[in-house]
Amino acid sequence: MVNPNEDTEFNDALRAHGILPPKPPSRSPSPDIPHLTHSDITQTIAATADAQQLSLLLEDEQLDSEDEAVFEHYRRRRLEEMRKEEKRGRFGSMEPLGREDFVRQVTEGSKEVQPGEEVDPQDQGDEEEGGQKARRRLQGTGVVVFLYKDSVPLSQHLRPLLVRLSAAHPSTKFLSIPASLCIPNYPDKNVPTLLVYRNGEITGNVVAGLGLRGMKTTVRDLETLLLRLQALEKPSPALRDTRRGSDDSDDDLDLNGGIGSVSARSGGVRTGGGVGTGRGKGDESEGSDFDL
Repeated sequence: MVNPNEDTEFNDALRAHGILPPKPPSRSPSPDIPHLTHSDITQTIAATADAQQLSLLLEDEQLDSEDEAVFEHYRRRRLEEMRKEEKRGRFGSMEPLGREDFVRQVTEGSKEVQPGEEVDPQDQGDEEEGGQKARRRLQGTGVVVFLYKDSVPLSQHLRPLLVRLSAAHPSTKFLSIPASLCIPNYPDKNVPTLLVYRNGEITGNVVAGLGLRGMKTTVRDLETLLLRLQALEKPSPALRDTRRGSDDSDDDLDLNGGIGSVSARSGGVRTGGGVGTGRGKGDESEGSDFDL
């Protein structure tokens, strides 16, 4: 009996005369599989693994020195990426603050070290003195507390600007609390108030928006002021398109004028400059309506 599937001359002759059906088309040959070296495989594994997986791989006592070096290199890279991502997403919005949480969220929270911001002793910068000053200034976490009252128009004007700043500066903590809830009997004439903390200390304050430009205040005005009060680390590129014209420079901001400020040492309300920084002369003798 003839097997039509056999590849023989006899079957070819039968196909030629139409007795057997033609042979089915042969499959296209498989593409050549590239040759992978051991180094290629190691690089592929390291490039696709996360930090935890790489740590487990490094525990293998049978690893040779070259594989260990590759895994360690990628593990360090993953950890650095995680630190940067954690820093970028740490805050990024203005959150409500409860009076009972003030010390924990503000005073203690401003002492927290930013992820990935530990100073490398070998990284002294171009100028030793300038580098040290910059590092001292940026110790801890910047915290901005917005004391507001909804019926005060300037409160409503500054709130969206602070929300934009919080998104542009996610390494700074922005908090909001009704002024009367934070400080009982806080006078409306002092609202809104901004309190700025860093590394456990108050570094400045803005009372009743004085030192700003009232209802004409822009997000760049606020950013410039908060940079000077050490709440922010550096100008945000996200806000560069909102810069004012050259005739309306940041130097127009009045950082000294005003009718009220907050005592840096006691946290009490007192009369004086509209924008305060650090501890002023006579702080110890001033009365305090409420000790924050």
